[in-house]
Amino acid sequence: MADSAPSPTISSAPSSGMLKFELIDEGESRSDLAVRRETKFPIDIADISLVRSLLQTNTTRQIHNEPVSTVRSIYFDDARLSACHANLDGMGLRRKLRLRWYDQLLPGRDLFLEVKWRNNRVTGKHRLQLRADRDVGACDYVELHSALRQVVPNRRLPDLLANPEPIVVVEYQREHFASACGQLRVTIDYDIRFYRQLGHSQIRMEFPQRLPRIAVLEGKTPVGLERELRALLYPLTLRSGRCSKYVHGCQQLGLVEL
Repeated sequence: MADSAPSPTISSAPSSGMLKFELIDEGESRSDLAVRRETKFPIDIADISLVRSLLQTNTTRQIHNEPVSTVRSIYFDDARLSACHANLDGMGLRRKLRLRWYDQLLPGRDLFLEVKWRNNRVTGKHRLQLRADRDVGACDYVELHSALRQVVPNRRLPDLLANPEPIVVVEYQREHFASACGQLRVTIDYDIRFYRQLGHSQIRMEFPQRLPRIAVLEGKTPVGLERELRALLYPLTLRSGRCSKYVHGCQQLGLVEL
């Protein structure tokens, strides 16, 4: 069983004191994240090349560190998986908490703590850029959550306290594109995998469950520019739909019913 297998990816180096974070940025550097519209289009993985070709014609490809980013996020929830069920129930007001890092298997020292919120059709996220005094991947979850409580601003603390349980790591490959004006952003996410964290004391990156045959094309626009997004994707006629990677992860891992 996965729970009894030793993790080959967690360092056993001795701790040099409790983990500490420094708050580097509280969202000032990415004001576009505060309020926006997100439109998700589930697509078959066989169509990725076609979609990529169209986007390379209609937009400019963006490179952040690597041409293709590897995104990994730990999603936190409560023991009842309230954030997951809020999505499944279609609640118009909902929030979720995740800790995100890029382009390495385990989190190092640079991470982003994000509170993703939705108010019916409008979304946004409060993003905190953090820097740890040592590699976070070597820490246990109790120490990690305690260190986060020490650095998170008071107005974000209720989200952290309401979501104490690490549930799932979501991992995927992401390609970035932007319109000429820079206001419209489009990403393609594929090779989506999930790693169960519930019940583990440390980050475990083994025994992944894949999301079969589904990739996600996602448009991020300022409120009011939704038509421009459709024009950017022309002549594709894609059907938008709900596609929460966190919810898919809970379903694929058997934490909630499919």
